Amino acid sequence: MTAREQREARARDSRQAQKGIDIPSCPGVLAQLMDELRQPQVSGKRIAALIGQDVGLAAVVVRSANSPYFGSGRRIASIDDAIRMLGFGMLANLVQEALLRSNIADPGAALERFWDSSRCTAQASAMLARRTGIARPETAYTFGLFHDCGIPLLVKRFPEYKRILATANQATGRWFTDVEDEALDTNHATIGYLLARSWGLTDAVCTGILCHHDYSVFSPDSGLEVEAQTLIALNLVAEYVAGTHLRTRRDAEWDKGREAVARFLGYAPTELDDLADDLLYALDRQGEDLPA
Repeated sequence: MTAREQREARARDSRQAQKGIDIPSCPGVLAQLMDELRQPQVSGKRIAALIGQDVGLAAVVVRSANSPYFGSGRRIASIDDAIRMLGFGMLANLVQEALLRSNIADPGAALERFWDSSRCTAQASAMLARRTGIARPETAYTFGLFHDCGIPLLVKRFPEYKRILATANQATGRWFTDVEDEALDTNHATIGYLLARSWGLTDAVCTGILCHHDYSVFSPDSGLEVEAQTLIALNLVAEYVAGTHLRTRRDAEWDKGREAVARFLGYAPTELDDLADDLLYALDRQGEDLPA
């Protein structure tokens, strides 16, 4: 059994992995929305009706359509107009983000930096996927958004988790999740995997979330599917770029994964650095005009 298979087997034993953590179930509106988006002929009217059932969700969609990031040049006042301008892929991303935040946020925890980082990483992942053509931008965005979604749930469950998180962020000779496992007998990647599965995300996204701190998955015999490997690779670059952009960069993770990701993507390490610099320049030019 490979290390990946061992991780998946343990994660499937949710009673052991959850450690008393409440994994929120998929919101009904998201399940219905994703079902509609999978139809051969997607109904914009049906999508608008689903979103319109939730006033807060509708406000997010319209506000995002009016953000400078999309630069429509005209005021969007209805969900129908927002859907036509955003497209179904970006719409799904925005809905997932809004519902993820509302379902796992802890009012008592200061996690604004976490949400800023998740959004910026998702945006950088989508930009990188679009530039390289190796993954669908919408999927890369989803992965960037969800890859660390286990962190707020662990913050809520374990009072000492922020200290453990700081230690894991600085670890240079161990996988990030090994530090968490030693302290808690679970980790944010496992919890994120369980949430992603319960929310109906694709297998590649789910297994990628489970393995995104283990760069041995890029070895030929890892058994991980190429799409999941690709999402992990894009995410490492995007997270590094987002951290630089937001001035929260953690070099330990980049140092652990940089060479393996460069080999997988077919770059020399210095070429990967150049790609990251180009992406950072593009992100800096966009500034804070990301959809909110």
